[in-house]
Amino acid sequence: MITSQQSLEQEVLQNNKEIFARIVKELEGADFEILIASAWFTDDELFDIVKRKAAQHINIQLIIADNQENQKLNFEELIALGASVTRIKSAGYGNMNQKFCVIDKRIALHGSYNWSVNARKNNHESIIVTNHTETVASLITTFNDIHQKASSQSSETIPEEPITAESRIEKHTAKEYAISEFTNVLDSMIASEIGNFDRTILSKQGYERSKFNNGDHQVLTKALDTVYSIFINDIDVVDDKKRRLMTKIDEQEITSINAFEENLSLQLQTAEVESENEASNAKNKMINLKSEVEKNKQNVESINNSKIAFHERSFNEIREKIRNAQRDFISPKFKWYEFIPVLFANLCLIVYLFIFYSSACYILLFAVDDAKAAKAAGLEAIPMEIFNPKALGLTFEKGGSGIFFIFLFVSLPLFCALIKLFTRKQWIIISMFLVGVLLVDTAIAYKVSSAIYQMKYDRGDTNVIWEIEMAFKDPNFYLVFLLGAFGLLILKFAFEKLMSIFDERNPDIATLKNNLLISHLEESIKLEEEKIILLKDEIYAIEGVNIDLNAQYKITEVLLTSIPSKLNLLKEIKKTDLITGKQHIRDIATIYKSHIENDYLPISLDALRDRINIFLEGWNDYLHEHYSIPIAIEKSREAFDTAINWQNEKTETSQIDKRIKI
Repeated sequence: MITSQQSLEQEVLQNNKEIFARIVKELEGADFEILIASAWFTDDELFDIVKRKAAQHINIQLIIADNQENQKLNFEELIALGASVTRIKSAGYGNMNQKFCVIDKRIALHGSYNWSVNARKNNHESIIVTNHTETVASLITTFNDIHQKASSQSSETIPEEPITAESRIEKHTAKEYAISEFTNVLDSMIASEIGNFDRTILSKQGYERSKFNNGDHQVLTKALDTVYSIFINDIDVVDDKKRRLMTKIDEQEITSINAFEENLSLQLQTAEVESENEASNAKNKMINLKSEVEKNKQNVESINNSKIAFHERSFNEIREKIRNAQRDFISPKFKWYEFIPVLFANLCLIVYLFIFYSSACYILLFAVDDAKAAKAAGLEAIPMEIFNPKALGLTFEKGGSGIFFIFLFVSLPLFCALIKLFTRKQWIIISMFLVGVLLVDTAIAYKVSSAIYQMKYDRGDTNVIWEIEMAFKDPNFYLVFLLGAFGLLILKFAFEKLMSIFDERNPDIATLKNNLLISHLEESIKLEEEKIILLKDEIYAIEGVNIDLNAQYKITEVLLTSIPSKLNLLKEIKKTDLITGKQHIRDIATIYKSHIENDYLPISLDALRDRINIFLEGWNDYLHEHYSIPIAIEKSREAFDTAINWQNEKTETSQIDKRIKI
């Protein structure tokens, strides 16, 4: 708003490019609010600027006419950004014809310029750009009044229901649209015919009148009376204008009726195609639904006959095994045919290992010394054999120490192999067996191969002194190791088999095994039961889907049968619309002709304001030519105030012609 310290800034623009550039400049400079009232808003460049300002959270409020032209831009994008967009519907002969913009409550742009591409490129337009306090406030009040009236009208209107196939039949928009379009065309035709005037002459008249009175605003009232009188004379339709309007109305009546007929015919053709498509889609849907139901039935049958039947058979077989285990369990008989061979094998292996390790003991402890003694006595040397059956007797001849070492040599590997007698811990059993095989047996093999080599050296068969790494090249080392390890391994398995025979004969162990078997079988039964339950749940789910599919099938079937009747109903409605629509168009044409004949054609107050603005443009042109800018601005403000006061006085005292709609 303008304070007492601020000067009046007012400018009249008549060049369309300058008008457009000024609107762009003021929009770009908006800080918090933009109010736009424009009958036509089709300029996409201005629309993009407004949309960008809305994205910057500036308060955007827009009022436009609800006409076909204003459907070209997507105003929903503005609404999505928080802007307010109000469409004003035509009422009778009254149209929304405002063309102004107020920015930040500080500056207004008002005149004949619509925010349209046509106004920017083709028309002859003019606007006044002003920061005059009263003018800005008046336009804001006008904007709010229009917005409030539009809101109250929309609140009284019953909300439209969503458009469905049924509502499309009930709502006959084609007729109303044709009548509305016909009315709009006639209104535009009449307004163009009777509102046509030479803007240049009127602006020149304002210039000359201002020049004659040196821009004295006190005489402006009489000048505006003259402008008003000329305007009223132009409203009076002369015979020539009447004939032209009558002819145009007749032509438009025929054109509108033909267009209405073509539109209804096209709608019926479209409806027939849509009905055929709808019926085809319904049939295909029914086929698909039926196929899906049959597929689900086959799936259920497959689950019942194969999967569930399979698990039920498994369930019964396991149940029978449990009954047999509970009924037939007795203490097992002793298996002599198995026990005797296993016992014999164990004895043989123990004898084998006893002889083998006693032979190894003799070679390791006494063979070298005995060979030396025999050589010294001139006797035949003891044969160098790994497996010497005489070793046991020769060792016994040595006395107590020999017998002790034999038992030590034999018992240590046997203890490692038969450790299972003393513990059930697997890690101990495995560890001791590996110790007996890898450590004890390896050590014995090494010592035996070393002793045999020493005997060869003493006899002179070799002159190379024994070294540790020579064991890995000596066949005797590997032979002793394999014979001992293999015997221990076989004894381990044979002894475990012997123990298992006794365990099976133990009634307590047999009972535990039988109970464990029954427990495992019962767990298997539970698993089979759970699988059967899951399969039955799957069947219930499939049957539930089939219920829904059958319901959809019935609904689609009803829809299919109703399509022809809906189409016939629509045809009847359109026929009625055609008859009543033609009659309405004829009636409207008759009413308009009657108004023309009786010289009663309502004219918008904006048409008078447009002439006053053009007159003031010429008035202000003289002021800016002959006075300094501050004086010209002050006189322009006085002239503008005088024009506003003149208009308010005319409207408040009802001195305006009754044909002018306020």
